[in-house]
This record gives sequence, structure tokens and C-alpha cells, in this order.
Amino acid sequence: MASVLAAPVAAQVAPDSPRLVSPFGSGGLGIHFVRAETLPQDDGVLVATAALPFLPDGMRLRGGAGRGAGGNTAILAGVDVQRPLVRGGRASPFDLDWQSGAGVSIGDYTLITVPLGISAGLSMQSGVVWLAPYLTAGLAADLRLGDLAPEKEFEVSPALDVGLDLSFDLERRIVLRTAAALGDRQALSVGVGLALGRLRR
Repeated sequence: MASVLAAPVAAQVAPDSPRLVSPFGSGGLGIHFVRAETLPQDDGVLVATAALPFLPDGMRLRGGAGRGAGGNTAILAGVDVQRPLVRGGRASPFDLDWQSGAGVSIGDYTLITVPLGISAGLSMQSGVVWLAPYLTAGLAADLRLGDLAPEKEFEVSPALDVGLDLSFDLERRIVLRTAAALGDRQALSVGVGLALGRLRR
């Protein structure tokens, strides 16, 4: 869920790449290891996500820390919001959500990111095996602040994620999750989600 931006003199952990927001929900607790690939010296980022029972439906918190290409540690925090647009049925097998949120990371400089996108996914069940690939496309608005920030303080860039959720549990209490952010915000994530008391929708 985090990538390193290709800045010439400073590195920064982005709080939104990949977003890991599936149309089939991302409830419970999640731990994800993210490997960014924008620059040769990019390092790993550890990200935790939490859709806690007291939060409104469709809202999730995220936080983490990692090292960018400059070798300095950055921390990140944010909130994800998603709402259903279309639910799969006879007319179409695909689920469709809109999603947004906000995130901030603090490292060599401060990065504030507001993403906005549409996520489409397909849910498949065979016995105890549940498989759900999805695609998220949208935009990310970045505001960079601080002495080491790039000269271009504000930028809107396209964002494209592909992801896959996999479970071998009918209750989906444990879900294996992987996702990749493509393009300028590229990153690869692997992790696990643990349900908290209720099935994903």
C-alpha cells in the first residue's frame, strides 16, 4: 500500500499504493508487506490496515513505516472510504465500488495524498475456496511540503491497481491478499487479512 515517488533529491513513502481496497470489503485487520520498485534503492514498507467494528461501514484506517530510496525512514497514516455502486447479479457478475480517502506520510518531506477511484471485481466460490480478483482505476492528488520536497508541490496523477483476494475458509476469517500498483506509483504488496466477527459483504 505504499510506494516511493521518483523525486531527484529526496525519497518519500506514499500512503496509497497499492490501495488494497477490494469491492468485496477489506474488513478486520490486515498486515501487508509492500515492495516499491520506482527507484533502484527502494526498500520495503510494512503497512497495517484496520476496519474496526466501531467505524462506519466502508471506512478503514491504515498506518505503517518503511524506508525510501534516500535510506530515511518515513511513517504513514490514512483513512480509506468505499461505497457500493453495483452489486453482482444476473445482469452482471461484477461488483463495482467508488472509493476515496486521505493519507499523509512524513519522511524527507511531508506528503498529503487524496485518492479517488472506481473498483471492479469478480467473486468466485468453489467449495471452501473463494477467489476475488479486482481492478481499481482513478486519480491521486499529491501535495508535497517541506524544504526537501520536489519543486512541483501539487500534482494529480493516474492510479491503477490490480489485486487478488484468496481464502480457503468458508467464513473468510483468513484472507490472503496481494496487489500491484502500476505506472508511476508502482508497488507490489503481499499480506493477510483477519476478519473481526463478521463476513465481508
